[in-house]
Amino acid sequence: MGEAPTSVLVVDPDPAERERMIAACRAAAAEIGREIAIEQAGDGTTALAIWSDKRPRIIVAEVLLEGLSGFALVRRVLASDESACIVLVTTMAREADRYWGLRLGALAYLGKPYDEAQLRTWVRKAMTDGRKARPLVS
Repeated sequence: MGEAPTSVLVVDPDPAERERMIAACRAAAAEIGREIAIEQAGDGTTALAIWSDKRPRIIVAEVLLEGLSGFALVRRVLASDESACIVLVTTMAREADRYWGLRLGALAYLGKPYDEAQLRTWVRKAMTDGRKARPLVS
């Protein structure tokens, strides 16, 4: 019997952007022969509720969210589960934003428009290496 699907939560206020992220996550899983189960949310409050209920292993999220920002989501999730892998994919692409996202514990911080291959790489790393894939931030 194969392993259980890796659960992934994709959070973005734009439905078209969520679909693009979901497609990248599915492609990343297919590249390494993994099954994934996708949950999605359009705001931070809903994302936190889904995470609290289902505990997805990987979260791919925008920083600019209503209700609860992506930064707050990273803090809340990692305070409860240090093994969660969070990839921030955001329009907040300044170097200071990237620094704080990684400093809070995000696995990766990709500015929009993002390279889909780069997102697939980070999702694959999260699936295979988990938090060990996290870059060092000083």
